[in-house]
Amino acid sequence: MLSRLAIPGCLPLVAWLAAAGLAGCAAPPAHGPAVPAAGDASPAPAATRPAVPPDPAVLGVWKIEQARAAPLLHKLNARLDFAPDGRLVGNGGCNGITSAYTLQGNRLTLGPLATTRKTCNEALMEQEDRVLTALERAVTARVPPHGLLELLDADGTVLLRGSRLPPASAASAPPTVR
Repeated sequence: MLSRLAIPGCLPLVAWLAAAGLAGCAAPPAHGPAVPAAGDASPAPAATRPAVPPDPAVLGVWKIEQARAAPLLHKLNARLDFAPDGRLVGNGGCNGITSAYTLQGNRLTLGPLATTRKTCNEALMEQEDRVLTALERAVTARVPPHGLLELLDADGTVLLRGSRLPPASAASAPPTVR
């Protein structure tokens, strides 16, 4: 049985046509970008430009002090660890949190958040919801001169604040989801 192959801007073709080298289109799609000529001096695509290095001040372990404009009631376990390898691990006060992240300068992009599924008292669950919502909305991570980590939304509103934990405290931190 032959499978179908769809190529943007072309009619669907059968896979054997593709294998035979007949899958190309006679002309580029009218709505697609123009391909520069061989001698064209247009700028390199964004993917090949050098990336902005991450702000090293953001890396490390932070005790969450405030989420979504309210202080945390139970800070013992509430922490975030921005690892240099692009992994975020932490705890919202009840459950472990993990995600992949990229940081270009202060521009923060978090992948999907994963958490453990433990149930805690209502106050801790509300606190954790504020932490998770702050993480989901954050697009900027910075450490201003006052030394606190700040995660901000697209409008520049501070969503979460944290204080840096010294390395000894970070090493004795409760286990988190990895």
